[in-house]
Formats: sequence, C-alpha cells, structure tokens
Amino acid sequence: PDTVAGFVRAYRAILRAAGPAFAPVLRHVATPGGPAPCLVHCTAGKDRTGVLCAIVLALCGVDDETIAQEYALTEEGLRSERARMVARLKDVPALGGDAEAAERMLSSKPESMRATLKMLREEYGSVEDYVVNVCGLSREEIAGIRLNLGADTQAPASSAL
Repeated sequence: PDTVAGFVRAYRAILRAAGPAFAPVLRHVATPGGPAPCLVHCTAGKDRTGVLCAIVLALCGVDDETIAQEYALTEEGLRSERARMVARLKDVPALGGDAEAAERMLSSKPESMRATLKMLREEYGSVEDYVVNVCGLSREEIAGIRLNLGADTQAPASSAL
C-alpha cells in the first residue's frame, strides 16, 4: 500500500476539520508580549500534533525539508511505546489484527510530511492562507506568532524546496 498517499489523505482530513481546534492554540502562541508555555499533543503525538507543528514551523519560515525531518523524529520518540501501541492498534476492528497495518499507521516518514505540505499549498495557496481562511486568524496574529517564536517577521512563510 502507498503509505504516503494514505497519510496525505488523513492529513487532508485533519486540515479540513481541525481549523477551529488549531485556532486557539495558534492564538495562544500569538499572544502579545509572548505566550505562557503550553503543551500540544494528541493520542500518539504525530498526526494532529504533527500537522499543527508543521504549520507553526512553516509560518516561521522553516523550510519543508527541516519540517519533514522534525516530523520524522516522532518515530524515535515513540520507539519505547511502539510495541504496546501496535498491539493495541492491531485489535481495532478496521485493522482486523493486521500488525503491519498498525506499524504503517505509527510511521512518521519525512516524505509523508513533505507531500502533506505540498498538498496544503496546492489546496489552500499557502500555509498563511490556510491559517487565515480555515483557522480564522488575522495576518496580524500570524505576525505575532512569528515575533513570539523569534522568526524573521519580514520573511514570508516557508515554501516548498
């Protein structure tokens, strides 16, 4: 099976549905004067969290290759829990006991994130346009994210390599 295409489909669905959930996190990061610390997570810490973190990094001008490599570090972070997670996931009715399918679901390959960022730009124009049009943030709030995270506030959001 084409794992990259599967992740792009899943991450497209996240992008379409999660704008209202991403907005308060993004607004928190944009807080004038700097935000209080926050923790962003989801069940495995790789899908919704990975997409949100990719958006923040892209808004700050981080290039797609670096974003994809950061996303891939999730595999290292999940290593100690992987066997337990596979055992639990393979018992989900949709997987019908297929441990290989569960392993694929837990993968965090850089090519999946690269393809997701490409799809995001194709469908929304840019990461910034996605954040404005789907998450509902203003361009000023995006500038606040960049300022608070030490990004070059004059630089455009990252683009594909």
